[in-house]
Amino acid sequence: MTCPVSARQDDEHPHAAVLERFERVGGSLFLGLFSVGLFDQPMLPPVSAALEATGRIREQPWARAIRTAAADQLIYLGTDEERAAESRRLVELHRDVRGTAPGGLRYSALTPQNWNWILYSTFFVQRGAYLAVTGDVPSPAADQAIWDRFRALAEGLQLPGRSRLIEDYQELVAYYDRTAVEELQQTATLAAATASVRRPPRPDFWPAVAAPAWRLASPIASRVVTVLGCGIMHPAVRARMPVRWSPRHDVEFRLLTRMLQVAFRVLPSVLTDTPLARNRRQYRKLVRRYQGVGLTSFAPDSAGQDADRRRHDHGVVQERQHAVEDHLGA
Repeated sequence: MTCPVSARQDDEHPHAAVLERFERVGGSLFLGLFSVGLFDQPMLPPVSAALEATGRIREQPWARAIRTAAADQLIYLGTDEERAAESRRLVELHRDVRGTAPGGLRYSALTPQNWNWILYSTFFVQRGAYLAVTGDVPSPAADQAIWDRFRALAEGLQLPGRSRLIEDYQELVAYYDRTAVEELQQTATLAAATASVRRPPRPDFWPAVAAPAWRLASPIASRVVTVLGCGIMHPAVRARMPVRWSPRHDVEFRLLTRMLQVAFRVLPSVLTDTPLARNRRQYRKLVRRYQGVGLTSFAPDSAGQDADRRRHDHGVVQERQHAVEDHLGA
């Protein structure tokens, strides 16, 4: 998820290993299995009103999901230039999302509470998926590092001044807790989103000839994404879901996450990465190879330098150069 040009700086970060695993999950196909976790977004009434006004969750659930996933890929996996351009595009287009709902509730997508709630929700789904897929238990300092990285990537989406995202991770958790308990509700948009998962329509990209296979596979897929998405939810959020959570769901969640953890450890990233994540990872490997070719000093050798040491250094450089040449020729 990081911009690949910062590979060397990332290696020096005190929580580099945690960030690498967090970003690997965020750039993997695993993340999509937790998408129901985003259903805390339409539980905020003004957000629900805005989504109802567009009607896309009801009428175009697959198209909207694909567009959202594409935007997230550019924001969290793209280069600095691509990230900035996509951020500007999203902010500009959301200026048109404002109005008054039939019940009289006024809404605007760029109201700080509404806008930031979407970003907070996105972060906690990414973090929840990371915990479920890896089994990691990050320290408070690592949680802050993860949140700092997310905020850096979402810099172009932040509102100005005092409307910026909360910086301290513990303050963020407290804010989310209060909002989940005091302000979230069951809404019409939540009901529509949940229905689209419980009885998912056949997507346009699924050929009509394969409709029988869709009818067989979709109930299983629906169950998996529902259990995983609800399983990472805040308890107060899950309690407002139209899905009634039971001890059986807890058992299913544990079994599914253990399977994912095995897959995360065993499967190579080339099979689990999204296409853009795969590209970024390969870029970072190339950057490291090029960085490894350089000398550690341009100072001339001292007269008394040991000949064996010089031959050793020369051999290391030659080996690195051959590695790069072999890679370029592959």
